[in-house]
This record gives sequence, C-alpha cells and structure tokens, in this order.
Amino acid sequence: MSVGYLPNLLIIGAGKAGTTSLHHYLSLHPEIFMSEFKELCFFVPRERYGRLHLGIDWYRAQFPKNARVRGESSPLYTLDPKIPDVPERIAEVLGTPKMIYILRDPVDRLVSHYVQSVEEFYQREPLTEMLPRIEETEYYHYSCYYRQLSRFLEVFPKGNILVVFNERLNAEPRKVMRQIFEFLEVDPDFWSPEFDARHNSRKHTKYIAPWFDRYAPEFLKGQLRNPVLRSRAWKLYRLLHWFARIGGEPVHKPRLSEVENKRFQSLFRDDVAALRNYLGDPIPEWREYSHG
Repeated sequence: MSVGYLPNLLIIGAGKAGTTSLHHYLSLHPEIFMSEFKELCFFVPRERYGRLHLGIDWYRAQFPKNARVRGESSPLYTLDPKIPDVPERIAEVLGTPKMIYILRDPVDRLVSHYVQSVEEFYQREPLTEMLPRIEETEYYHYSCYYRQLSRFLEVFPKGNILVVFNERLNAEPRKVMRQIFEFLEVDPDFWSPEFDARHNSRKHTKYIAPWFDRYAPEFLKGQLRNPVLRSRAWKLYRLLHWFARIGGEPVHKPRLSEVENKRFQSLFRDDVAALRNYLGDPIPEWREYSHG
C-alpha cells in the first residue's frame, strides 16, 4: 500500500536564484507542506544524481501530509539539454501541477554558480578563461531562462507556471509572497517575519580545502559531491566539508572587466529579449542585455 501523497507544486529553478529561501518561506504557510529535503530531483535520471529509479512510492513517501499544497524544489528540472525530457516525465506522473520558476539576473546567477563550484567542487579554472567554451557548460544552460521555460510551455498551460524574480523577492517580500500565495490559492495574507531573512545567501567568507582536493581519494570526493548522499546524510556532509576547509584559502567572487561583462551579456541577449517579450516585462532590475 502506497504511503503519502504526490506533490502538486514544483519549484523548477533556477539554481542560485533563491530557491532555498523560497522553499523555506513556503514551508511556513499552514496550508503548504514542502518536502524535508529540498532537492528531491525525482524526475532526473540516476546518472545525473536524480532519484527517478527509486519509484513513485518513494516519491509519495516524501509528502506524508495531505496539505492543500505539497511541493518540492529541484533546480535540475531546468537544465535542458543536459537533462532532457523532464517536463514530459512530470506530466506523466503529476498531470498538470503548478510550478514556480524563480529567476535572477543571468550573469549574476552564472557567477554565483561558479563560486559555488569553486567552494564545493574544487573548480580551479578561472571563469574568464572558460568564456570560449562557456556555452558547453551547465553555468550557461541554467541561465538560459526562456529556453528552459519554453520546454515546459510545450507540455503545460501557461497559467500553471509562475515566474518570480529573486531581485523583487528580496526588495519586496510581502508583495511577492502575496502574489505567490494567490497563485497557489492559499491564504494570501499569511506573513512571517522569516520572509525578511535570506537562506543560503552565502554572505559568510567561503573557503576551499586544497589539501582535501589533493590528497582525498577520488572515491571519497565523488561521494561528497553526490547529491544523493548529501540528501541522506546532509549534516555529516556539511560537517566534513566544514572541517576540510579549516585553514583553506578564501574563495573570491570573480570581478568582471567591462569587456568581460559585455561578453557575458552577449551570451544571454537573445534569451533575455525573448523572456521580456513573453512576460511583457522589461525586468529593469537586470542588466540591459540590449542589442544596441
């Protein structure tokens, strides 16, 4: 006998755009149940550290409460073509759930993603040196928001997907959370002081552990990088990483020159233009990304 319920809400991305904070905010609402582990990645194959192979009964078990809204947050759902066919898998299992796609200035998101890779996955190549082949990387594909959104619009009605901007959530949390609650058809007047807090913002100094990268066995490093292991033993994973970084070198956010900034903007110019046109929103909080 199956235990639990299937979700009817997915936060589909974008990575490094505020999904952790939004997941927490939603979990505070009395009519909403968000999964204990944020990134269930159920619609992602095992070879990409997903949990599709665990089956629907496992997925149901992550939602033991029959709340009005039951949700999870997995940015890997918007990483096409690196991870294809996700919308089709979602439709097959969940039908037409509601989805939230939270976005952030594409270049800011890309830089933040790179810094995370330096800190957690020992990325050593300077970001600017990656420019000639950046379009082959996940950094690039995660930030192609309209292209990712288009894949979902091929499968789901437009009204099932709410686009939210991280910059606006930070600036006007009360207004944006009300918009989200109205979309989810729960009490829109609910408010918590925690909506003013930012989670996983990484404002503290970040460190890498060169000795760990150099001397730890490849198998061990691979396990620590594995999202499946992290979900099963998150506290242990964080503890190991904390100790590994003691005495490590600080991670510095790359500073883009004017030329580099323009080059990065050019990568997303057409995608941002298409997104602005689709939403009918100039998104003034972002860089211009103009063709002029």
